[in-house]
Amino acid sequence: MKKIVANLLICTLLLTSGALAAAEGVPSAKKEVIYGILNSDGSVNDLYVVNIFNGGAITDYGRYTEIRNMTTAEELSQNGEQITTNTTADQFYYQGTLDNREIPWDIALKYYLDDKEISAAELAGKNGKLKITMSVKENDNINSSFYNNYALQIALSLDNELCSNIKTTDATIAEAGSSKQLAYTVLPGNGTDIMVTADVHDFEMEAITINGIKLSLGIEVNSDEFTGQLFELAEAIKKLDNGAAELLSGLNQLSSGMQKYIDGQKAFKDGLGQLTEGTDQLNTGATALHGGLSDLAMQNESLVNGALAIQQATFDSVNAQLGEMGLDLPVLTPENYSTVLSNSPALTEVKNQLDGAVQFTQGVQGYTDGVEQLIFGAKDLANGTAELKASSSVIASSASELYNAGAELNKAIINIRDGLASYRAGTKRLRNETSGMEMEVSNEINEMLDSISGSDDEVISFVSEKNTNVSAVQFVLKTASINLPAAEKTVASKPAELSFWKLFSFN
Repeated sequence: MKKIVANLLICTLLLTSGALAAAEGVPSAKKEVIYGILNSDGSVNDLYVVNIFNGGAITDYGRYTEIRNMTTAEELSQNGEQITTNTTADQFYYQGTLDNREIPWDIALKYYLDDKEISAAELAGKNGKLKITMSVKENDNINSSFYNNYALQIALSLDNELCSNIKTTDATIAEAGSSKQLAYTVLPGNGTDIMVTADVHDFEMEAITINGIKLSLGIEVNSDEFTGQLFELAEAIKKLDNGAAELLSGLNQLSSGMQKYIDGQKAFKDGLGQLTEGTDQLNTGATALHGGLSDLAMQNESLVNGALAIQQATFDSVNAQLGEMGLDLPVLTPENYSTVLSNSPALTEVKNQLDGAVQFTQGVQGYTDGVEQLIFGAKDLANGTAELKASSSVIASSASELYNAGAELNKAIINIRDGLASYRAGTKRLRNETSGMEMEVSNEINEMLDSISGSDDEVISFVSEKNTNVSAVQFVLKTASINLPAAEKTVASKPAELSFWKLFSFN
């Protein structure tokens, strides 16, 4: 008996405290399902809310033109915006008709038949080329929290027997019996423009449905490892830039020395008329020059291989960077990079860098070719000095050829120097732009995740700001179907069965 009395006292206290809370106007914990019946153009025809509570004393707020108990026979008391009741049901539903028929999204639907706009009513039973467009944008008249935090699932169904050659983009397409289901997902903070085309006859279409839920995926990404690799890449770019600077300095010295050599060759060519008595010494000098150039030519392969190694390192570095960015590009090579990157304005700087690397390699090849050509000229000079006494004209010709070969070699060196200077400018810019890249990439990753995963903002009531204890809000929107007049089905002006709303209950 003591336990029974104690339990009765506890129940009495709970009921009393609930009644006091209701009297004081403290809003009860609840969930909201907003059900909207849309016109065929996407505008709102009627807007209802089903409010879901646990049993007991209930206090709620909302600007309703009509309210209805969907669970029990108990009366609902409406005093301005305040609605109260006391129920013994474990879970209590009541429906309210909103006086404001605006939702967080501006939805616009248009229909075209054979490229001429047509109303949904006129479209029923028609034949031709159909185009349906849907635009979803933010409604600035409603709290932006819903637009920025709620994802939309838009579903459109077309009868395969009435529609063929169905085309659309950015949709998940599935076969459902004799119909083709087109599903579109709109992420929080984003609008969308949808277009569907088809060839139709005797056209009819089921209602378009739009469901909205608060999206909070809670994605966590540890970008430390990735940004660490980017830091290593930035350090490698610094070393590449330093190496390019040193190589450019060496080529500048080579170009300066080669210019002096060409100046000397010119003086030698002009002074051949005075060298008749020194032909033996000239022959000895020409032979030594040929030998020296041969020794220089022995370094050609190493120089070319070094240039190719720099080129390959550049491509490897760029490929690694682009691969980490997830751009899904093919592996760049000297043969394909120009084609791959030409259509990507955002990667112009990368293409310029690779252009410099390729030009540098080509310049080195030109330099080695020039050395080979200079060897031939030196050989001709040596042969010419041997025959100097018999034919002084041969000497003059050989000297001219040697000078010309030297001039060509000097041009090749200048080209290499200019190409490397361009390459150095690219590596310097790349170095500057990749400095601190790891932090920028980390911030970009966080911003990208924020844009697709919603936020942890507190759930707010769609009905009234006075409802401060709302755990979930869901939107269920539906247009009228398009049917032939004889087959039109009556669309309920409001949800009449509780079982319908249970389909959209929250877990």
